Amino acid sequence: MKKILLSVISLWTVCSLNAQVSDVVSTSGGANSVYYSLENGIVKTSANTGWDLAFNIDLFVANIRINGSGGVEVYAYPDGDTSDFMTLDTANLDNWPRLYNSVENWDKGAFNANATSNVFDFGWGVYNPGVNTVVGDSILVVKTSLGDLKKIWVKSLTSGGYTFKYSNIDNSDMVEKFVALSGYSNKNYFYYSLDNDVILDREPPKADWDFVATKYEEFQTFQQAYYGVTGVLTSKEVSTREARNTDVTTAEWPDFTDELAMNVMGADWKSFNMSTFSYDIEEDLSYFVTDKVGDIWQVIFTDYVGGASGDISFTKEKISAVSIDEANGIKVGLYPNPAKDQVTFLYDNLTAINASITIQDLQGKVVYSNDFKGEGFNQLTVDVSFLDAGIYNVVINSENRIGTQRLVIQ
Repeated sequence: MKKILLSVISLWTVCSLNAQVSDVVSTSGGANSVYYSLENGIVKTSANTGWDLAFNIDLFVANIRINGSGGVEVYAYPDGDTSDFMTLDTANLDNWPRLYNSVENWDKGAFNANATSNVFDFGWGVYNPGVNTVVGDSILVVKTSLGDLKKIWVKSLTSGGYTFKYSNIDNSDMVEKFVALSGYSNKNYFYYSLDNDVILDREPPKADWDFVATKYEEFQTFQQAYYGVTGVLTSKEVSTREARNTDVTTAEWPDFTDELAMNVMGADWKSFNMSTFSYDIEEDLSYFVTDKVGDIWQVIFTDYVGGASGDISFTKEKISAVSIDEANGIKVGLYPNPAKDQVTFLYDNLTAINASITIQDLQGKVVYSNDFKGEGFNQLTVDVSFLDAGIYNVVINSENRIGTQRLVIQ
C-alpha cells in the first residue's frame, strides 16, 4: 500500500489555491472573440469578421451556426424543397421565417432551428442510419456579412465531411464544395466565408479553452426582438453554477446547481445606466465554473467598458483542484481549499461500495482516516478544525484505485 501511495503522490501537481487573480479581456467593441482558459488566461483572439457559417464536425450533432454578430442573417425557404434550388424566388423574403442561433446550446445553430421532434432531424437535413449520412432536404437563403444574398443547399454530412452548394440568387457564382473533417478533429467547428469561398480555422483546440468573450445575438424580452450583446459563453463540457443575490465573499459552491447552458454567465451581469452612460455591474453575483479538467473557479465580473473597447474585467479564484490518477481514474475535489473549519470532499468513479479516506501530513503521518460507502458521484464533509495550519495530502482508496489531492489548512 505504501509503495502505491508513493507512486501516486509523485504524480501530484501543486496547485496555487485561494489566490484571487484579476484579469481583463478586450473584445474591441465586439469585433473580436477572445477564447479564455481559466488556468492559462487568453488562448486566442479571433476577428468576428470574414466568415459567415460555422460547421460543427460531429456527425451526430450536425450543427451549423451563423455569424449573427457579424451581420449574417438566414431565412428558411418556405415554398418547396431542394428541387427548387435553381428557380426559387426571394421577392417575399421579408416574410420568410428568419432563423437564429441558440444562445443556450452550442449544438443548436440557426441552420438547426427548424428541426422537428424527430431525433434524426437536424433542421437542414435528416440523418439516414442506413448510409450513416445526414441528407440535406432544405434550401436556406443567407445574407452574408458583406450584405450579399446567397442561396445554399447543404447536401450531406458524412463521417468524411460536408458537401454543400451555393450561389447568388440568379444562379451566378455557383460553388459546390466538399470540406473534409479530418483537419479539424480537435476543434468544434470550421468556419467558412460564402463571399470569398474561404475556409477559416479561427478557434483554438477545444480542450484549451473554457469560455469565449464575444458579441452574439440574444432575444431581449422587453424589446421582443434580437439584439447584439457582448458577454461570456462557456465551452461545451464546462458547467456553471450561478450564485445570484448572494454575497460573493460567502457564496459556496455546494449551495447552487450545475447548469450546462452556454450563457449562464452570458451578458446580464451588467446593465446600462442611462444616467451615467456607463455600465453597472450586478452586485452579489458570482459564478462557480467547473473547467475542462474539473477544477472549480469562482468568477466575479467587476467592470465592463462599452463602445470601441468592449473590455470585460473580472476576478477568478481556484477554489478546488481535481487530481486524476490516470491509471485508476478516481477524481477527487476539495471545497473550500484552503480550509479552516471543515472541508467537503468531492469524488467520482468509485465502483466499490466500500472506500476509505486518509489525510496525511507531509511527513506521511496519518492525521485523519475514515471508511465510508458510496459509488458514482459523492461528497463527504469532514471537520478539520483540529488540524494545524499547513499542507496535507488526501488519499481516497477504493479497491486499490486511488485518487489524490492536496489540502491546505489555514
